[in-house]
Amino acid sequence: MEREQNKEIIRHWFEEIVNGKIDRATLLAEMDTVIAPSFVDHDGPDPVHGRAALERALSALLTALPDARLKVEQLIGEGDLVAVRVRGEATHTGEAMGIPPTGKRIAWTENEIFRLDNGRIVESWGEGSLDEALGQIGFAFRAKQPTAG
Repeated sequence: MEREQNKEIIRHWFEEIVNGKIDRATLLAEMDTVIAPSFVDHDGPDPVHGRAALERALSALLTALPDARLKVEQLIGEGDLVAVRVRGEATHTGEAMGIPPTGKRIAWTENEIFRLDNGRIVESWGEGSLDEALGQIGFAFRAKQPTAG
């Protein structure tokens, strides 16, 4: 039963919370119920400060892309882990982080693995095309990694 509950938490996070919740107070209140204070985003913009970094990133993204829509295409649960494939689309119509709206439409996919504990997300790992899509409108959330040479 825990596996199905964890899958529903992830579906709820993407399809109901992130989709269109640009009011910062609402977003933060929802984050309190879903994201653990000790959350670690292993490949996020700032893994050391995972929860705070996620708050900043989501706030900026949902301001810049107020019509963002995410569709959960696949959910797989195993123990305390949930893997999800998400497809997103949005139009850059809002100003955020000093970047004026471009009117460009972007699309991306993300594959994420979440670990949950007591009904809250405590860790995530992911990869996808969000960074490339955001680059089309001038955003860069993840620092470039130095190349060996």
